[in-house]
Amino acid sequence: MTREPIATHRVAHVSDSHFTASGLMHGSVHVAATYSGALAALEGSGIAIDALVHTGDVADAGEADAYRAAAILTRETTQRTGWPVLWAAGNHDVRAAMAAGLLGEPATDGPLDRVLEVRGLRLVSLDTSIPGRVEGGVDEAQAEWLRSVLAEPAEHGTVLALHHPPVPVEVTAMARLHLEHQDRLEAALAGGDVRAILGGHLHYATSSVFAGVPVHVAPSTAYTIRLTRPAGGIIAVDGARAAGVLSLYDDGRVGYSPIPADPQHVLDSTPEDVFLAMGVDVEH
Repeated sequence: MTREPIATHRVAHVSDSHFTASGLMHGSVHVAATYSGALAALEGSGIAIDALVHTGDVADAGEADAYRAAAILTRETTQRTGWPVLWAAGNHDVRAAMAAGLLGEPATDGPLDRVLEVRGLRLVSLDTSIPGRVEGGVDEAQAEWLRSVLAEPAEHGTVLALHHPPVPVEVTAMARLHLEHQDRLEAALAGGDVRAILGGHLHYATSSVFAGVPVHVAPSTAYTIRLTRPAGGIIAVDGARAAGVLSLYDDGRVGYSPIPADPQHVLDSTPEDVFLAMGVDVEH
């Protein structure tokens, strides 16, 4: 009998919703609808989710109405599901407006670094935004803050959420807008209990490893970017949106599963009973 590892926690992951005060992006994308579609896909999956993480660019231009819209739509889901939410700031976000309009906190221009604990799992958001810039960074004070947070191990370890992911970037234009000071982040992670890093910013899904830690990047819920030839610029497309689910298992492993967020046509549906007589039993 095969024993599958048991997931102790599952974390839903969305990114780059790019809410606007007008409700539109590129003249035709209704960002509230595409974001709601991602949340509905997560909720409709039936997966037991412990928390929701948004890895930044919540709003496209930092407008107060955009943050209010994001807060209202998210709350409509979390009131049903009970999911706690951790927000990370992106380069399109404005810290003061995000703190006041989304986090319900006093407006501040300082980094929006936060910690959320869920049944022994520690979720940490690190604000890699640099006001007025597109690329990301980690300053010395943030690195020291993160090091102090990680000094005491959490029961089930830590998941780090940030907007600018420390991964190789395939789209040349986006590579120019990457995370700087990665050496500071690597040093802060050394000896800590971070099991996975969640990121956004790139508008396409990718995975890598940084400082021995798996990194998973969710595409935007607003629009996605095609992988292009070197120096091919950026091609934004209306489709291929997805959320993700990070699973943390009792044997120490982690897994990451994309959840398509665009409308889909179901081709077939086979009940679980059909598989019971097909092969190897699985022990959970």
